[in-house]
Amino acid sequence: MRIGTTSCIWHDYMLPNVEKLAPLVDDVELLLFDVERDVPGAEDVAQLVRLKHEHALSYTLHTPLDASLASADEARRLAGVDKVRRAIDWARPLAPLAHTVHVYLGDGERDPSPPADLDAWRERARRSLETIVRDVPPAAVCVECIDYDFALIAPVVRALDLAVALDLGHALRDRLPLAPLVDEWLGRSRVLQLHGTRPDGRDHKSLAHAPRAEVEWLLETLAARQFDGVLTLEVFDPSDLEESLALVRSLS
Repeated sequence: MRIGTTSCIWHDYMLPNVEKLAPLVDDVELLLFDVERDVPGAEDVAQLVRLKHEHALSYTLHTPLDASLASADEARRLAGVDKVRRAIDWARPLAPLAHTVHVYLGDGERDPSPPADLDAWRERARRSLETIVRDVPPAAVCVECIDYDFALIAPVVRALDLAVALDLGHALRDRLPLAPLVDEWLGRSRVLQLHGTRPDGRDHKSLAHAPRAEVEWLLETLAARQFDGVLTLEVFDPSDLEESLALVRSLS
């Protein structure tokens, strides 16, 4: 198992973050929030390749958050597919272990309810993901478990033989038991995302804010099942990363 974190720990560009992180972690989740503005140029890509080789680092790519791959608006759906494909093309020299995508119920996170026509929603998602896997193998495309019952999108994931990015930090936030998710999806998961949630509801914080027993159970389970993917500590602050790394290493 590789321990990673995000490329947004310090308030700086991607490359300076990765330079600081390279000695600390095994993998960096490269976050492209906006493919129009966040994509580093060729010189930075060359330096990211150098860091990868110098530190035996790996990368995972998180594709743009504003890509709406199952949108009922066809123009918006196609624009989302284009953004994801551009992100994948940018990252090709870095050979990411995984390419994480979101499939929203509507056009963004926290949609209040599933679409009225689930079959049509799944068909739109399927068409988008089929186009994306023309660029990378299906097993390298990870559909993230975000803020709804993953069983809704599971038929598409299985039909296209895609991988999964299992956000266990969100499961803990929403007080969902980890064992059923891990039992069902670990074999298909390339990436697990873990983070804590503060009492005020703010997630993506230090694992000091996660139930210690759950974190301990997870790490023991991953070791027992010989998980060889990436455990991403999906936090965005140096102190949150330091505390989370210390906890994981003390329990591993």
